Amino acid sequence: MPAVGAFIYAFAGAKTAAALAAGAAFPAVTQAGAFLGQNVFGRLLLSVVINAGFYAVTRQDGQVQDLDAVRINSRTSVPPRYRAAGPVAVGGASDIFGEFDEDGNFWYIVAHCDAELTNDPTYLLDGVEVELSDGTDGFTEGDVITDAFCLNEDGDVYESGTRRPFFRLYTVTPDSSNVYGTKPTAFTDAFPDLPSDFLLVGVTYTIVRIRAVQLEHRHKVYRWQGPKGLGEPSVTLYGDFERIYDPREAGHDIDDDTTWTASGGNPALIWGWNRLSESGFNMDVADINWDKVEEAAEDCEDQILNRSAEYVDRYKCGIAASEESAPHEVEAQILATCDGFTAYDEEGKAYPVIGKYYAPDLTFTARRDIFSAQTEIVDDGETPVDGVVVSYISPDHGYTKQDSAPWQNPNYYVSGRVPRYRKVEILGCQDHNQAFRLAGALGMRFGSTKRIALETTIKGILAKRRRFIDLDYDSDFTGDFEIASPVERNGNGRTFAFAAVPVASNRWTGAGQTEGTPPALTPSLNIDDDLEVAQNVTITVRRIDTDSGKALRIEATFDDPTRIDRSYQFRYEVETNVYEDFSVDMDEARAWSAIVSDGQDYDVQWQTVTAGGRASGWAADVGGGETEYTVTAVANDTAPDDLVSSNAVAGGAGEIDYTWTTANDTNQHSVIPYHGATTTFGSAVAQTPILSGPNDSAAVTATGIGAGTIYVWLVPANGSGVEGNEDGPYTVTVA
Repeated sequence: MPAVGAFIYAFAGAKTAAALAAGAAFPAVTQAGAFLGQNVFGRLLLSVVINAGFYAVTRQDGQVQDLDAVRINSRTSVPPRYRAAGPVAVGGASDIFGEFDEDGNFWYIVAHCDAELTNDPTYLLDGVEVELSDGTDGFTEGDVITDAFCLNEDGDVYESGTRRPFFRLYTVTPDSSNVYGTKPTAFTDAFPDLPSDFLLVGVTYTIVRIRAVQLEHRHKVYRWQGPKGLGEPSVTLYGDFERIYDPREAGHDIDDDTTWTASGGNPALIWGWNRLSESGFNMDVADINWDKVEEAAEDCEDQILNRSAEYVDRYKCGIAASEESAPHEVEAQILATCDGFTAYDEEGKAYPVIGKYYAPDLTFTARRDIFSAQTEIVDDGETPVDGVVVSYISPDHGYTKQDSAPWQNPNYYVSGRVPRYRKVEILGCQDHNQAFRLAGALGMRFGSTKRIALETTIKGILAKRRRFIDLDYDSDFTGDFEIASPVERNGNGRTFAFAAVPVASNRWTGAGQTEGTPPALTPSLNIDDDLEVAQNVTITVRRIDTDSGKALRIEATFDDPTRIDRSYQFRYEVETNVYEDFSVDMDEARAWSAIVSDGQDYDVQWQTVTAGGRASGWAADVGGGETEYTVTAVANDTAPDDLVSSNAVAGGAGEIDYTWTTANDTNQHSVIPYHGATTTFGSAVAQTPILSGPNDSAAVTATGIGAGTIYVWLVPANGSGVEGNEDGPYTVTVA
């Protein structure tokens, strides 16, 4: 079971200036872990309320970087330097280089962080997410081909005609073979007189080239708000940083960091990185319990259903910390994302314990183990906490800080009364569902209706190695409890004291509450009704599986936009003039709502949005100029009739040609190809559904298929995803 030699280290690890300020308001916590005053029990009980908020307290200190500010380009002469791990958005220092070459192109450098970039990054220029050319589309690799950053042949901001990119980005990162990274030849050719030692050691940075532009059109290119003040754009890079040891990976050699790979944002692995890193604790690998790290990493990747019935990891993390941040402060950021703490085993080896319930195996009874106790049963009105709001970094809002939906404490929250929420910043979190679950975990700890402080026999020493206990004190304090304070030993070493609160198995999965509505997307104020609306939009209601059984959600499919900087937003009206956004996947050309109520009508709308900030008005044009589309949330359980005919054969290289004719059945909505490596249909993998209505003869080519023999089935499906009988298998040998 998890040991807790330094319980809730993430809460009370640092005596920061902000922590001392908090101590002025709550004197009992200024020396967490020491016996203060006469009333040990009272102090322990108070620490339950205060310690659970220490994430917020410690993160206000100037030495712990605000991740919302990290994405900004620094304008200072001595900019902060960051180290980063996991997926995170970073701006960086822009004072390193800025010069025109002899051809009139302007070049400048933004240094992001002292870390290795492990994937292809996403870029935001002045907060606008941009698309880069891969070099296969007639442009140079790295060209920014988003419309707002291009001109046409007439020198106007691109909307049609010939696209002329004016911005090009070069990403440079250190790696295991080159600590400097490799500067692009185009840059060194443009500035041949640069000294040979013009190198950035161990830094990921971006070189920006702005193409020379005629003076009359200069204001259309240099119209941004970058740090140099010339009209260049600011640069933010979102990527997954650092190769990190994963004890689960057979190919990782703990003594050879060149064999390590990206963490994918796993908090347990990033905790290990901070423990091993020279800029972190710089621990020896033998001082970490890697078996426990492996267990925690597996738990972090448990799949949790969010409010849209989509699976997300239990916990993910991405952090960037200034070089002034102490290792324990960085660790606090990491552990906050998983409601975790650092523990130590019998040999003194460290490991992380994440927020996840398990049945306790240590029991304390009033008759045998407890010398004395002080209990509190809190009535409404005795606590200022109606719930918790967690601030997190939202990718849907340009990697800015947003507030989660409030987790409302069922013991205190009263509808219609102005709520009293406690706000906690956990900016290493980048998912709304995770933020909401963390809010529930914190809220049930410091907003518990019952608290108990125990003085126990020497058996209490075992509590140092547990998070949960089975308590049998009296009729009010019986069952599973979480240790919610340090476990303290008295002077003679024969008795121990700690505080505890009740814990339920749902503590880290919403604590009995359903995930609320995420923050709304920022509306566009630049409405352009000439923008092309989404084509071939199909709205259906789909029955899906959840942890609570079957449920319904609204889904939409649509054609890909004709322009690369276009995307679509969908929303539905949950009550009069109150809307909730769909989740949209432009790569898969689909959108889906949160869970909706069976039998209720919903009005659905959608709009077109450009990367430059323009948007069409909200509408629901399915052919008649409608402004909203009404759908009734009733799933269709009737499978369509069998396909009349079908076939699958090899096409060109990497292609499979499907053909079919559907039945004349009103339940017919789509055809789903399945691909398998054997002739067993149950092991085949569903491909993207292809819209195909009743009595439809279709021929479709699938591309990007790997070479080899593939067994193909074609399956009719209705609008709710209920499948009919499969046709196949067809044996296809792909070249």
